[in-house]
Amino acid sequence: MGLAITITPPTSRDGGTDWVRTSDLALLKPVNLSVATTNQAIIDEFVDYKKATKGLTPRGEEWLRDMTGRFLKQLGMSVTDVGPQQIVAFLAPYGDRPFQRHGLYRALKSLYRWLKKMRRIPENPMEYIEAPKVPDKLLDIVTQEQAAVLIENAACTRDKAVIGIFADTGARRSEVCNIRVQDVDLDRNRIKVIGKGGKEGYLIFGDKTKSLLVAHISQNEPSDYLFNLNYEGIKTMLRRLGEKTGIKARPHDFRRGFATSLRKMGVGELDIQQLGRWESLEMVRRYTKAFTFDDAAERYKPIIE
Repeated sequence: MGLAITITPPTSRDGGTDWVRTSDLALLKPVNLSVATTNQAIIDEFVDYKKATKGLTPRGEEWLRDMTGRFLKQLGMSVTDVGPQQIVAFLAPYGDRPFQRHGLYRALKSLYRWLKKMRRIPENPMEYIEAPKVPDKLLDIVTQEQAAVLIENAACTRDKAVIGIFADTGARRSEVCNIRVQDVDLDRNRIKVIGKGGKEGYLIFGDKTKSLLVAHISQNEPSDYLFNLNYEGIKTMLRRLGEKTGIKARPHDFRRGFATSLRKMGVGELDIQQLGRWESLEMVRRYTKAFTFDDAAERYKPIIE
């Protein structure tokens, strides 16, 4: 499968190109220690900037370091001397892994946008590379029926409440891990959370989830964090439930299911955006791809009667 990326070179005054001249896309060659050290220092500075200004989460940092780290391992030159050719050569082997390739593209786009902003490079090479396309496939969701089965089969009141929160609120895993007891408002069925980028927001839940929360709090009496679960704890709990029920569920499957279920109920995209704390309507549409023509047809009402 070929790489579906095109590049448009900048033209110079004489009609030629202004690309950095390298021999045969010299990318996959050993790099000397001093260049490697400098490159890593640049990545460290870039990540620190994202953490300070964008509220980069620990998992976001892990992803960013993984993506840029792969680039550094194959880079035989300074990261500030890279042209479009080197980036295309790096992405080419990922042609049969479109989602991974797209992730690498996004990480490098962020890195080089920052380098240009900090005036570390005169020109951003990513401006001449089109984003690679990814298959337009439907991603997994957890339906209302599946969420009910998971709650019924959960091992304890805490796990039942966690499933209720994921399904009823569309919460991110980081948000669920960091809920504190004092953040829960049972009178208004709301929970205050700190989402992506350090933004404060609220989860809203129904009476069924409220009863699960009350049972968990009454039985387990948490004093600080509501669930005392970290990322791996949630992953393990969901994996065990999947083995027991045959329902494979990840935190983001609940989040997509949350958005899709609301869409099927007739909730508008603007409301879904606010309830799910998405930054744009485009993100809502991405998360509700499972909402089909047939779903819309069921809600259709004749114009002429």
